[in-house]
Amino acid sequence: SGEMGPDGEVEVVVLPQRRPGESVPDPFLSAGLRDHVSAYLKRRCLINVNPAVRLAQFMPIDVSISLRLRPNANIVHVREAAEAWVRSFLDPYRGGLDQEGWPFKGTLYAQDFARMVSDLPEVRHVGEVQLYDQTSADADAARPGWEEGEGTSELQLQEHDLFVLGRVRIQTEDRGL
Repeated sequence: SGEMGPDGEVEVVVLPQRRPGESVPDPFLSAGLRDHVSAYLKRRCLINVNPAVRLAQFMPIDVSISLRLRPNANIVHVREAAEAWVRSFLDPYRGGLDQEGWPFKGTLYAQDFARMVSDLPEVRHVGEVQLYDQTSADADAARPGWEEGEGTSELQLQEHDLFVLGRVRIQTEDRGL
């Protein structure tokens, strides 16, 4: 993806298939694929084109959402369904607005989650959505983003190609008026 640089360099980003149980592919196991693609393209490119092949980079994020439910909704069921919906929506392979995979270098907006209402009948309204970039979180002592401070309503992929979801918090508001 991207334009050709002055030295003929074209960046090629490879998103390997996942193995069962993986949310994102293991970069160590994917290095051979990257090298194979690089060699393949170098053999077939024009002499002045220099493909720079790299593996897709993932931005780890946490998400917190508050929902208003319809009367008599089963809270436990809705929380499970809502978390599954968020995980599916943010899945780099099967997610996105069209369910064909998340777009590389895309932007995630809080309002994107509002479509949950049309998919989950027990959800009446999607309230506050907080997004947390966990890139700099210390993996050993990583606490959920919402314990570290304020989230944001928009996350843009710049240094990374795709999102990978860590934790999801689903809060349900009182089913009053």
